[in-house]
Amino acid sequence: MHSKPQNDPTPKPSRRRFIESAGAVTGAAFATAAIPGRAAAAQPSGGDSPGARFRQLLGGDDPPYCVNCGDVATARLAEMHGFQIVMTGGSALSFSKYGIGDFGMITMDDLVEFCGRTADRIATPIIADADDGGGNPLNVYRTVQRMEKAGAACVMIEDLYGAKHLAGYDEGKILGREAMVDKVHAAVDARRDDDLVLLVRSDVVADGGPLEDALERVTSYAEAGGDLIFVPGIPLDQCRRAVEMAGKPILTGAPSLAAARDAGVGVLFVGAMGAIAAGAIDRAMDELMRDGQLGDTASLSLPGNRRLELIGNEATTNRAREFNALREDGQ
Repeated sequence: MHSKPQNDPTPKPSRRRFIESAGAVTGAAFATAAIPGRAAAAQPSGGDSPGARFRQLLGGDDPPYCVNCGDVATARLAEMHGFQIVMTGGSALSFSKYGIGDFGMITMDDLVEFCGRTADRIATPIIADADDGGGNPLNVYRTVQRMEKAGAACVMIEDLYGAKHLAGYDEGKILGREAMVDKVHAAVDARRDDDLVLLVRSDVVADGGPLEDALERVTSYAEAGGDLIFVPGIPLDQCRRAVEMAGKPILTGAPSLAAARDAGVGVLFVGAMGAIAAGAIDRAMDELMRDGQLGDTASLSLPGNRRLELIGNEATTNRAREFNALREDGQ
């Protein structure tokens, strides 16, 4: 059943009034950075920033893969295999770090920290999941700046908020369209680099709502400044229509690269890696408990040389030699 949008009885402020209010609330220094025209002050990087490298991946013959990662090791493997984009996903992080579902329980600190840890270890452009951005447009403003500073190439903001994805219930609460547009405006103004990509997401279809509502929503979000759209649950044969309406590329999953290409997908999302890894561990533990030893599942182990490459053994060993970190006297 489709959730009712959050009601907001107060008049919607103009974008100018929003920015002026942000300055008044957060002090003179912030006000200086957030006066009207802040978005115009952001500058393109010239092609070498994470966002610029992300944008260069769009528009080719084949859509780039985006692998959803719940830990840095998975992101490293994605890079080692040549996948073009990784996502530091909230659902994957909830599962991998805390052993819980994507129930809306992790914080912006969790998500920013995960993005930063991942950016420290890979050069591959990162889509940083920011869930609902942390709350109101002021929270979104701060979250986008923190994500950009942490190394994100793209920040994803969704219109789903509060408790979510609970079995037997609706997906969650859907924010009113205009309230989400305010958040997108805040995200646009928060960018220091105009090349930072904003991925705008509507969960209306996944929540059981009509496709038309979702398409109208992401079109509004794109008009407000979103660069890339995401509509979980959209039929693959409707992706071209979504792109035509919004005027922006779409990120979505597909059965194959060929199917994604034929459907006009801009970024091909792959979200199964965490479940595959957990499945392999589950099988190995079952085998060990049942047979008293590892048998067939041992073949799933990462080879030693591959593991050393993943953890950066060679570079760290060379650095240790260079700076005498292996001195026997320990001084």
